[in-house]
Amino acid sequence: MKKKDLTRRSFLHASTVVAGSLTAGSLLTRDGRAAQPKASGIYICTVCGHIEFGGMPDTCPVCHAPRDKFKQDDAVFTEAAARYKEGAGKHIPVIQVKSSALITEEPCKEVAVRIGKPLHAQTEAHHIAFLDCYVDNKYIGRADLTPGILPAATFYLKAGGSKVKVVEFCNLHSYWQAEADLQ
Repeated sequence: MKKKDLTRRSFLHASTVVAGSLTAGSLLTRDGRAAQPKASGIYICTVCGHIEFGGMPDTCPVCHAPRDKFKQDDAVFTEAAARYKEGAGKHIPVIQVKSSALITEEPCKEVAVRIGKPLHAQTEAHHIAFLDCYVDNKYIGRADLTPGILPAATFYLKAGGSKVKVVEFCNLHSYWQAEADLQ
């Protein structure tokens, strides 16, 4: 009888601990140890630099490299921001969204992007190589940049969604991102 009570008591205690831990925002493994939080799933193509959010694709949508060319780096944005604090203003994309009928008779979303406030330099030694555009973390398109043009682009989105994200890559200071609502 005591053995059953201990087993039941242990079960109730463990259930209380797990329930308390779940409501506090942390997870436990089956044996009661703290579980590591799941990674946010940021994957970088080692061929072209494209970033995928949430899962690794079968092939890169930019350069068509196979799945094994992606590496996971969930800290890519936080590392750049921590390493180059003084450069954040020059690297974070500035996004402006408005409705437009410039391209088609159907209204679409015009997403104008510039890199930095003040504008990022575009020299051979220090430049923004590309801007990738995402709607709700799904890749939409890329604007390749060279030192001969200003670090800015406009995307005309026909896809619906709630958020637009722009990721830029600086040849010296890595990846930076910004998000805006798609009103």
